[in-house]
Amino acid sequence: MEIRFAQPEDLQQIAQLYISNHKKTYRGLLADEYLEGLTLEYGLDKWTRYSAEHGGKIWVACDQGNFAGFAAGMEDTSLPDTWYLDSLHVLPEARGKGVGTRLIIEMGRYALENGYAKMSICIVRGNDTAGALYRKLGAKHLMYFEDSFGGTKSQSEKLVWEDLTVFK
Repeated sequence: MEIRFAQPEDLQQIAQLYISNHKKTYRGLLADEYLEGLTLEYGLDKWTRYSAEHGGKIWVACDQGNFAGFAAGMEDTSLPDTWYLDSLHVLPEARGKGVGTRLIIEMGRYALENGYAKMSICIVRGNDTAGALYRKLGAKHLMYFEDSFGGTKSQSEKLVWEDLTVFK
């Protein structure tokens, strides 16, 4: 499996996966109006602007040359010296094959190599599959909080990797 930084030609697949995963994963966890309002155009705009506006990085996983998922991250604005794993999405047919784990490890290594002390992620409460993966890889509960997705409130949890050397 190859993990690399995203290229402009990856944006269509990134946006499609982001929108389809949000609509499936968050059904019943976020308001239907929010989920139904997610469009491919929104996804393309979000991920096209991500690096330029937020200083974010996007990694792509390819399995035998085929797009399998992506992860995006940027500096955490609420915690000092912390890299924020902002988004992780894997194609349904690629799940259970270590794609998500590889993307998290790659991002953790990036954070470590670039002088960050910690890495964080926020998850919508009820997204238990994601939470279990992050905990399995060493993330610990930091706090519960109310988040907002396009004006839609959600109950969320912030997890933190306190020791990035687990990603060496």
